[in-house]
Amino acid sequence: MKGFLAVIILSVVCFSLEAQEINVPKDSLKVSVSPQKKVLSPKKASIYAALFPGLGQIYNGKYWKLPIVYGGYVGIIYVLGWNQNNYNDYFDAYRTISKYSTVDQMSKADKDYLNEMFKIPYWDMNSNPAHFDSFKTQLKSGKDYYRKNRDLSIIAIAALHVLSIIDASVDANLSDFDINDNLSMHIEPMPMNFGKGPNVIGMSVAFNF
Repeated sequence: MKGFLAVIILSVVCFSLEAQEINVPKDSLKVSVSPQKKVLSPKKASIYAALFPGLGQIYNGKYWKLPIVYGGYVGIIYVLGWNQNNYNDYFDAYRTISKYSTVDQMSKADKDYLNEMFKIPYWDMNSNPAHFDSFKTQLKSGKDYYRKNRDLSIIAIAALHVLSIIDASVDANLSDFDINDNLSMHIEPMPMNFGKGPNVIGMSVAFNF
């Protein structure tokens, strides 16, 4: 009988322990860790941009600027090549025609070369020999024109490279600039005193950026 009662008591104790909920208070200590913003070096950004086009923009994380930078280089290089090719053609033609004073002095190979290059009836050496001087002047003007445009294209590439370096440096300088979209206005009354007169109530307006 005593053993039976002991078993009943132990069963009741075990059941109560299993049924009891142990509430563990949650940790009330909350540690708020704000992500650190990457600090960019303007010096590094400038060096990277100077070493290779677009590398400074990649360092700054401004990947959307890469199509602008590379598109500018591709466009200017294309114009440079086009002007260089035309300059070479006009230079060779002008050097060929400069060896002669009249059409009669020209060899058949040189006349065919110039006629085939330009294929302009007005400048045909066989049909219009009287236009020799005019043709020679036009070739010189074309040579000078395309040489000038070629040189301007080279300057444009250098200017674009400098702008790319400046852009990378400015972006790096502004990387830690705090930009907050919360723009609010606070209005409150403010007592004002003008000299010896009584106090008057004014209005204070404050803008929060």
